[in-house]
Amino acid sequence: MIHRSFLTVVLVLSTLSTLLTGCWDTKDINKRLMPVVMGICKEKNQDYRIILQIPSPQKKGSQYMESSSATINNAVDNIRTKSEKSIDLLHIRLFLICEKTAKEGIGDIIDYAIQANDISIKGLLAIVKGDFHDVIHHEINANPELSSYDFFSEQAGWTPETTIVRLWEAYRNIKSNTQDMSIPILTKGTDTLYQFKGSAIMGGDKMVGEISSDEVLIYNVFQERYTGGTIEVAEDSSVRIKKATIKHALNWTASGPQIKSRILLKVEILENKNEETEGQITKKLKEIIEKRAQKLITDLKSDKADVLAIGQLFRKKMNDEQIRDWKKIWFEDLDYEISAEITILNSIYVKSPNKIKKQDQ
Repeated sequence: MIHRSFLTVVLVLSTLSTLLTGCWDTKDINKRLMPVVMGICKEKNQDYRIILQIPSPQKKGSQYMESSSATINNAVDNIRTKSEKSIDLLHIRLFLICEKTAKEGIGDIIDYAIQANDISIKGLLAIVKGDFHDVIHHEINANPELSSYDFFSEQAGWTPETTIVRLWEAYRNIKSNTQDMSIPILTKGTDTLYQFKGSAIMGGDKMVGEISSDEVLIYNVFQERYTGGTIEVAEDSSVRIKKATIKHALNWTASGPQIKSRILLKVEILENKNEETEGQITKKLKEIIEKRAQKLITDLKSDKADVLAIGQLFRKKMNDEQIRDWKKIWFEDLDYEISAEITILNSIYVKSPNKIKKQDQ
């Protein structure tokens, strides 16, 4: 009995010792700084300017720490060196890259973020147009660090007219032969923290063009990320998209790839002041969607940037050489046809101002 009791005591002490050892290196939260936004921009001498936005309850806003160096890692180390507390990058939710640097290439930025052990690959990306310093330091309320992330959150400020790209997606797309990506562009807001200005067309790791906010709708439909939004059909009428899906018919002929895409929209009429018929609204909406889609694909082919990932759809129909040459040759030669099919869900329930007046009389 004594022997068993002794073993029990030894086991308990060993367990406690292990737990204490595991917690021994843990830093107190009061001795850590946890930035939520990292701004990155190359200076004229090609050094990286790094700005970290850190929540500061004492200041009822944010604390900013910044430094420059030939590499991102050295710039971050410089910030750590002059900081009175440990800096934990694991909580960075948003990476803001200035437009100039995006046009030069963001491959090394993405590589750094993916390879760093203390950065989450779920972090979001955005490109800043305008004065980079002003946008990073812009605040409109007591909690700007939360607003920065909520602006891109699908549960908060994000809308289907904007794009979402995470670090791991950017890394995958840059390395891919058959797809590119689109990164949201923003400027300093007036009554909001940021203002979206469409999205950047990325050819590989370089910004080669822009997509308007209207065309982003088509992009998100292709990405199967469109969850609903409002479209003005005419000056006095608008509809809300309740569901958007897309179907493709693929073919590879002697002349190259062919694709026929059908965008299927289920909509509700919000306004119809001119008392247009269901057929008139359907026709106008169909024309709007098809025109936007045609323009978007024409622009993308011109920029040789497959941000719609059409090449992914053809991978099973291509050999290794064709896959490697997709963006250089085949995407530009793509024969495409896009149509929209509209289903109106609630037309019988819509009331116009004129109908309401007649009922009152």
